[in-house]
Amino acid sequence: MGEGARRKKLLLVGHPNVGKSVIFRRLTGRYVVVSNYPGTTVEISRGEMRLGGTTYEVIDTPGINSLTPQSEDERVTCELLLRENPDVIVQVADAKNVRRALSLMMQLADLSIPVVLVLNMVDEMRARGIEVDARAIAELFHIPVVETVATYGHGIRQLVQAIPRAAIPQKPRPNGRCVTLIERALSGTESVPLELAVEWMEGGDPTFRHEIERLIGPRRVRQLQSAIEEHCRLCPRSLCREIEQQRSAFVNETVAAIKRTNHAPRTERITPMGFRIWTVLLMFGVGVFLWGELGAGIGIPTPYGAARRWILQHLAQPVRDFFFSHHGGLIYELLFGGPGASAYGLVMEGVHLLFLVAPVVIPLAVLMHRSRRFTEKLGELTRAPITGIPILLVVLLLVYEFVGVTGAQTLVGLLEEIVFGRYLVAGLREFIPPGFVHQLLVGPYGLISMGLTYALAIILPVVGTFFIAFGLLEDSGYLPRLAILSDRLLRRMGLNGKAILPMVLGLGCDTMATLTTRILESPKERLIATLLLALGIPCSAQLGVILGLTAGISAGATLVVVLVVVSQLILVGSLAARLLPGRRGDFILEIPPVRVPVLRNVALKTWYRMKWFLGEVVPLFLYATLALFMLDQIQVAGRSGIEWIEVGFQPIVVGLLHLPMEAAQAFVMGFLRRDYGAAGLYALAHRGLLSPQQVVVSLVVITLFVPCLANFLVIVKEQGWRRAVMIVGFIVPFALLVGGALSWVLRTWHLLA
Repeated sequence: MGEGARRKKLLLVGHPNVGKSVIFRRLTGRYVVVSNYPGTTVEISRGEMRLGGTTYEVIDTPGINSLTPQSEDERVTCELLLRENPDVIVQVADAKNVRRALSLMMQLADLSIPVVLVLNMVDEMRARGIEVDARAIAELFHIPVVETVATYGHGIRQLVQAIPRAAIPQKPRPNGRCVTLIERALSGTESVPLELAVEWMEGGDPTFRHEIERLIGPRRVRQLQSAIEEHCRLCPRSLCREIEQQRSAFVNETVAAIKRTNHAPRTERITPMGFRIWTVLLMFGVGVFLWGELGAGIGIPTPYGAARRWILQHLAQPVRDFFFSHHGGLIYELLFGGPGASAYGLVMEGVHLLFLVAPVVIPLAVLMHRSRRFTEKLGELTRAPITGIPILLVVLLLVYEFVGVTGAQTLVGLLEEIVFGRYLVAGLREFIPPGFVHQLLVGPYGLISMGLTYALAIILPVVGTFFIAFGLLEDSGYLPRLAILSDRLLRRMGLNGKAILPMVLGLGCDTMATLTTRILESPKERLIATLLLALGIPCSAQLGVILGLTAGISAGATLVVVLVVVSQLILVGSLAARLLPGRRGDFILEIPPVRVPVLRNVALKTWYRMKWFLGEVVPLFLYATLALFMLDQIQVAGRSGIEWIEVGFQPIVVGLLHLPMEAAQAFVMGFLRRDYGAAGLYALAHRGLLSPQQVVVSLVVITLFVPCLANFLVIVKEQGWRRAVMIVGFIVPFALLVGGALSWVLRTWHLLA
């Protein structure tokens, strides 16, 4: 940094789902640091932006509805505003809901910190026929106001230019005899905001009472408390209520002056005939998709099957002859597959997606992009149980096709069996002479033959396809609607619909999902959600292995695993709701509009998540493999350390679960990393060591088994050692008992044999 360069701090503040993170990426580029806020597990993002001779530290805060916090996310944002001493606040607002944005602006104005207001998503606002006079807002509050469409980068340059011009918002002071009492108590204390001080004091949060004491001293706090008590004697309403009413009156008056609907909404960019044609194509595509899914399971010929047979008969052999004549065996096998799990190459997978997924996705994307009437109706249908559940099933089947088939079968098969198995590992085994180094790198427990193969060939394709699918669902606005749809079921488990968000995120990583349980308001809800995440929500790697292995058996195997795991989640959740003390929080959730996902944003999110995954997982896989290698090298009484582990677990693994002894390794390593254990089961199944019944039992047990080490440590941080140990102490015997009972049922009734 050059001499004389200055550093300032900039906080991005706003309601949830208004585009703060997109603007953060636009301002900071790729230099991003994510960290936990001290004393909490709520993650905040930090980056840097250079503007002229000034370097700004940009902090992306959690979404907030008010500066009187009701959740851990809101509390963290308030503490950041108080403790970070920001030089500039950039308030990001949804332009469609300017009333709510101005309410938050009124509170931010109390902090006497320069502000820039960003009206984001103005394209959606104008599509609804709404116009907001940004210049009038700027003149009223005496601050810069910028209109943006952050997903496409529109308005970002104007935002950057406005940051040095940030100004302290001007707003009317509250009035009334009761407010005068408070002003008298705080006279001469410029450092504390009047209205927020009252709201924080009446809210009873000890954290913010301490902050007020830090700012004005204990004596002033006692004076303020006395003034609030005197107000209670003089006024029938609470002072917070009076302040809120005055604030709302001013906001309503302002909105009436700046917001207008002066033209018909630009709702349709498609002709009525085009709308009917694309709707028919969508319904036809859904029918073809369900035909392909159900027909393959019951033996009915499908379009995909016919196309696959034609390609293999008329295209594969000439291409094979061409590539093999040019020493291109690897390229041919990648395109058309080979024997074993990699039987379906990239060409076959492309045909598979073309015949099954594309007929649904393409018409859906066209209608969502061109017809507001369709997106609004789709948003309503996804929330209503009678239509939302069938839509959810179609969504799950689409995710299954992409993650379970494309990721867990095709890509895993190609990478594990062809790239690593036949070429990379086989070539290294010929190149490295026999000995210790050979065993360390490419032996049965080699760092390359096992560690990197598990991480890059088995887990990476599954996690990558899941992150893409999750990003598409996230950007489309479907997840909040899923929360509404699932609220009734989750209420029976002591939760509300908001808990579905950590559950869905848990399908990516239970560790990250456990952190997000802080969005739940009550301690009881957070404990139940943490328990269920640790018990039965498979991470993306486990989910991919489940889908990949059961798809190779039958649809019935997938159904058994899903029904057993879901039923145990409902059972444990319902019992926990009745036995644990505490209350369930209110279910208040903002529903964003249904949108066509912006592929650039989905790609960026997937890239950052994959980068995080590789940075965390590959070293751990190598460490775990090294531990197995060392155990294999240790000989005690004629047996290796791994064999002693298998012997120790034999009564449970073989006697109770009726699994081969080798499965003990997967369960033990699953505690270090759930995905490592899942990869171990995948390898056992493809070595022919697990029967269909054993595959189902092992998948159920490892799904219900102990959380991985990283998740366990997060549970300790969230719930304390005592509760974390109690959770694990319950989960381990429970998972083994469920697995033993399932094994007995499958063997007794000869199911899946």
